[in-house]
Amino acid sequence: MNAPSTVVTITPCPAAETTRPLEAAEGYALGPEELRNAFAARRLYPAALASASIYGAALELYVAWLDLVHAAFRPGDTPWLPVGTAGPLLILGHHHPTTPGPLPSGWFQPVLLRRGDYERHLRLCTPFVQNAPAPDWDAGTLVAPRRLFPVPDVRLVRPTTLRAALRFLLEYFPHRPADLQRLQELLVDSDEVPLDALPPGYHGACWFLLEHGAVADPTVIAPPESVLRQLSPALSAHTRPLAAHGRELWVGAERLPQPAAEDLLLNELGDGWHVHFVLLDGPRAIERAPGTTPYAAPGPQPAAEPRGAGRVRVKIEDGRARIRSGDAAREPGTIRLSQKDIRELETYNARRPDRDPLKVFLKELSAGIRHGATDLHIELGLDSYRIRARIDGYLEEWLEMPADFGRMVIGAAKEQFGMPPERWLPQDGACTVHHGAEIVNLRVAAYPIRGTGQKLAIRFLPRRGQVPPLDQLMPAREAALLRRAISRPYGLILLCGPTGSGKTTTTFSALAEINQPDVNITTMEDPVEYEMDGVNQAELDRRRLVDWDALLAGFLRQDPDVGMVGEIRDRDTADTAIRLTLTGHIVFATLHTMSCAHTVERLVDTGVNAQMFANAATLIVSQRLVRRLCRRCRDAGRRAPTPAETSLFQRHGVEAPSAVFDPVRGDCEECRGTGYRGQIGAFEMLPVTSEVALLIAEKRPIREIEAWMQQHGFTRVYQAALTLAARGETSLAEAGQWQAVWEELPDRPDAARRNEP
Repeated sequence: MNAPSTVVTITPCPAAETTRPLEAAEGYALGPEELRNAFAARRLYPAALASASIYGAALELYVAWLDLVHAAFRPGDTPWLPVGTAGPLLILGHHHPTTPGPLPSGWFQPVLLRRGDYERHLRLCTPFVQNAPAPDWDAGTLVAPRRLFPVPDVRLVRPTTLRAALRFLLEYFPHRPADLQRLQELLVDSDEVPLDALPPGYHGACWFLLEHGAVADPTVIAPPESVLRQLSPALSAHTRPLAAHGRELWVGAERLPQPAAEDLLLNELGDGWHVHFVLLDGPRAIERAPGTTPYAAPGPQPAAEPRGAGRVRVKIEDGRARIRSGDAAREPGTIRLSQKDIRELETYNARRPDRDPLKVFLKELSAGIRHGATDLHIELGLDSYRIRARIDGYLEEWLEMPADFGRMVIGAAKEQFGMPPERWLPQDGACTVHHGAEIVNLRVAAYPIRGTGQKLAIRFLPRRGQVPPLDQLMPAREAALLRRAISRPYGLILLCGPTGSGKTTTTFSALAEINQPDVNITTMEDPVEYEMDGVNQAELDRRRLVDWDALLAGFLRQDPDVGMVGEIRDRDTADTAIRLTLTGHIVFATLHTMSCAHTVERLVDTGVNAQMFANAATLIVSQRLVRRLCRRCRDAGRRAPTPAETSLFQRHGVEAPSAVFDPVRGDCEECRGTGYRGQIGAFEMLPVTSEVALLIAEKRPIREIEAWMQQHGFTRVYQAALTLAARGETSLAEAGQWQAVWEELPDRPDAARRNEP
């Protein structure tokens, strides 16, 4: 939709201006650092226009989009102007980047122009747009999607795979008839869409929609001459400088990333430069370079396995097996599985006489990734090995195998992880799995069992940079409390709960909200789970004698604004967290306690100064995870609450619902027949107000703190879980696991009265 189009040249501009860059009297509206931040947040980059000509394809697509969204072109309102295309995606320029655009944010690539460039470009575009006829969608050169287009203030829900991005373009964007036909054929006929088979420019449009980065149409951009004179000709084969502002340089390339080119650019430009890469739109715009990980076409998901309640447990009878050395020549510590490999592993028969231990292990590993497991266990019983997976907090047994074969599976797995073969010592390892289009990091721990056996525990770490926002984790009131706590210049925020209750996720969701260029965030973790850009994350490494004490000493010298000191294990760690807070920092820490009030009691019992603790603490959070009911099959389990259940809601201050939901255990593929899919948090929060601080400083009993929480409407964990059950998010049985053990003791003297409606 770009290169073959005719060039529309509109005068009244003098002829001389058609052959030189359009220089403006004013510079860009944003300074270099502001532009750097805008590029990171919105993919906004600067550009100087190369001539007084504009491509007809950009104007034609611009007019089509205006008609599609029912927007009027008013030159006096300083509209965004077309400066290029990437397939059906518009590249729009403006000199003032906060001006509302004709499309919702995220539906077009923004470019920052100098004011003079913008005004000249507006004079060129105005007569064409005003005189252009309305698109004839039935007989014209463009075809409109046949569904309602979202209004401009609707937030864009991003696709996450190449096929999803192409379907999104197919449904919402205008296309040339030939491009539309080609796109439909590819989506119907191909499991994996070849990138070089896409129509021109569609690579760049998908790159932008998938938020891999910015995209540029180089046809109307004038490169910065001052920078070009500093660069060697060797760089021009792979890169093209697009714009420079201060010591910020934007460079276009047809393939990303370009680590070697970035190193050469920084070497030739000298100290102090920042280089930002933009994808150049073209036929080879997003070729996959060896060793890089751009988006890939994942194809359809493999067919679901037959399931009852969870994944089917399989037992392998004893028999001879051997490892075939030629099947998996992979680099230790890295496992690469293509979509073809994944489909073959899913259908691989683990009972076959010549079964391969490596393929059996990879089959279960791939299933764990596909089903969203957090842990995979390969463990020795008395006479056999078994493989279990933890999904939504619960272990499911997937495979049982003879002891001899199980040892071979563990040997094959440790070889893939690059771990030594010894069986009598605990070992730690790590691995990166390229699973189709996904990259998953693993933590591996080997543990000796009964002298000659081993157990492997494999932890699937969260996807890099992916952390849910606070509004998805907790109700609005609790999210507002946490946001208020992290908006203060200092304060100790304690997150409490048992292992696996989501404390780390909540912490990093809060850190993501304050992760800004002017905030120095430093953490101490064991291990690093969420990798977050902009956060300085240190990790324990006991093999190199990097323990908590060593990290803590270095942590205090890093000038942190915000810190996470991990778990408070003793008085020294608690005192350090309190002192760091009182010197003007926000500090996150965790404890394994069961409630907010017990957290106060635990810290005071360690011997910390209660007055200092009361002055430092701003918020205490206790949380648990409960399984979320499957949205697809939940309604089949709908029923009216019993009188006893209605009484239970009322006793705990929760409005009794008209209906509750039980998990439906059947053949639903969405939840694998368990009735649950995913987890949701039940939160208890204690803001350390002046009244609470006084209770802490005076070492008052925890029952007084609990009474204050009840008086001021702060829910306990079980009450929060019941609220989730009343809203239909989880079941009463799931919420009941956080009920006090003996609360409903049948032979209590008041039991009959308590169960009355």
